[in-house]
Amino acid sequence: MNTLDKDVVIKGSISFGQQLMLDGTVEGDIASAGTATIGESALVKGTVKTGAAVIFGRVEGNIVVQGRCEVKSTATIIGDITAASFQLEEGATFQGRSRVGKAAVAAAGPAK
Repeated sequence: MNTLDKDVVIKGSISFGQQLMLDGTVEGDIASAGTATIGESALVKGTVKTGAAVIFGRVEGNIVVQGRCEVKSTATIIGDITAASFQLEEGATFQGRSRVGKAAVAAAGPAK
């Protein structure tokens, strides 16, 4: 698993293979067929396009997940979510639209 800690700030896009644990800040897009975990202290300003996602932190941008997208109670999402499967825990903040199902994901295109 690749890990980016709280003190990491990236201005640019990220791609990774299997798994990414992000607790820092990314100002750019994240793309992978793998699993992204956005930690509680993380901030992403950009598009997240992955195979699976677990979100505890803040995402300001659209999210496209080929499989399951879990938005935990500590998360704040400002943007649209498209996922084959979508779980939103009580307490999470979500400002946007959601499209759920394999047809919606197919229309959004594959993760890189």
